[in-house]
Amino acid sequence: MEYRRANRAFMFMILSTILMGVLISAWYLTSGEELSVLWNNVLCELVVIVPAIAAVLYSGESLGSVIPLKKYNIVSVLLTILYVFALFPLITLVNSISMIFVENMVDSISDSVIAMPMWIMLLSMGVISPFVEEVVFRGIFFHTYKRSGRILASIILSSVLFGMMHLNFNQFTYAAVMGVMFCLLVEATGSVWSSFLAHGVFNSIEVIFLYASEYFMDDVEQIAETQVGGDYGLLPAIGLYLLLAAIFTPIAICIVYKIAKIEGREAALTSILKGEKDNNRGSLISFPLIVGIVIAVGYMGIITITPYLK
Repeated sequence: MEYRRANRAFMFMILSTILMGVLISAWYLTSGEELSVLWNNVLCELVVIVPAIAAVLYSGESLGSVIPLKKYNIVSVLLTILYVFALFPLITLVNSISMIFVENMVDSISDSVIAMPMWIMLLSMGVISPFVEEVVFRGIFFHTYKRSGRILASIILSSVLFGMMHLNFNQFTYAAVMGVMFCLLVEATGSVWSSFLAHGVFNSIEVIFLYASEYFMDDVEQIAETQVGGDYGLLPAIGLYLLLAAIFTPIAICIVYKIAKIEGREAALTSILKGEKDNNRGSLISFPLIVGIVIAVGYMGIITITPYLK
């Protein structure tokens, strides 16, 4: 599949996701019943994966030709889990910086999440969502763009689109960073299974944290109010996360390089980490991609400013 088909798939993905949101809102207004976070998640993932798979099948190629799902070493599997933990300070830092300007979207749906049994949300957010998103963005999109020979540009573009797929500025910021780090992992292993594992572990930890916080958050808030008036502020937290990210992000890079050595793919990863220039200067941009990006950014802007207009 060539990049123009991937770009059209992204445009249809954004349009379908927005349409799905409108239909879900219409359902709520007419029936008075709110769709559960589980079904909302399932429907959103469907409108992500269907356009991407349709684009591949319409091109006449098999899914296996653009989605590398080969097995990889058990040691690399364990290092992948360690890689996720080393990335947490960086992702948390980016999320915290974004929260200076926009609402934390995960916090905004936390009540809906913990209203469901934890095993259901672990299945939905820790397995289904990571599998769909990795197949689409680190599989179909990234590997389609890679055929241009522009590896670094493919990493950046597929990661930016991954962030935009969330359709809010908060998740866009840290999802784009996660996308870059997951692309490095896929390059190190040659398999989307690795990014699926990393994504699943990351989301599962977030889900477990949401449920755990339900039990001790009241105590934490009471202590905060007693000691500092209940307002820590984001800046001290950002300073701490910045320090931790400066320590652990290089460790994460070392881990992914070790994985590449185990998998015999260190040359490919080294060329990326050293910032070697791509030989091919062909463009990955097409009109449908621009339309999709403009619509996504416009929608994110609207949902950001709407609360301030009430």
